[in-house]
Amino acid sequence: MNEAGKWLPVVSLILFMLLVQFIGPELFRYDTRLLTSDLQLWRVLTGHWVHANWIHYVMNMAGFILCLALTGVNWTIWQWVWRIVLLSLGISLGLYLWHPALSWYVGFSGVLFGLYVLAAVSSLSKQVFMSVSLLLVIAGKIILEQWSYVNITTSELIGVPVMVDAHLYGVMIATALVFVQITVKKLVTQRS
Repeated sequence: MNEAGKWLPVVSLILFMLLVQFIGPELFRYDTRLLTSDLQLWRVLTGHWVHANWIHYVMNMAGFILCLALTGVNWTIWQWVWRIVLLSLGISLGLYLWHPALSWYVGFSGVLFGLYVLAAVSSLSKQVFMSVSLLLVIAGKIILEQWSYVNITTSELIGVPVMVDAHLYGVMIATALVFVQITVKKLVTQRS
């Protein structure tokens, strides 16, 4: 895949999320009440594709672009999509199970954390230093967010509290996906 082709899926997904943001976060956000009482099941996915405001959107999209720039993964649009869908579903399941009092949630950062892990592992053989560095930075940020009194979130900038557990769930889902991929490769290799 050429350089322009590598960027096309990410730009397409950014434009898609821009469209969803313009339509309105209230229609797409993860909303526990509407999810359970009105069975608006799309919200388990789309809640991760809308943002609290435009600053929140721009920050997450910059992180999305940075993910590709740092890792150089050559995923097709469908490879990006299935990863984003699985991460979105997993994070929503985590929110539903472990944060039942959460009334609503928006944002791509949990998915983004998972994408960084998946992209770093995917590019590990081509750029060891960058991939290992990214994985260490992500692990460090998760540890600080979960077990530190240091406030390293962007709550003040985006105007809403940051759900740091979504970051943790994104990393957990990504790690599980990596182990599934390794297991499948081993099974395929053993059968050959």
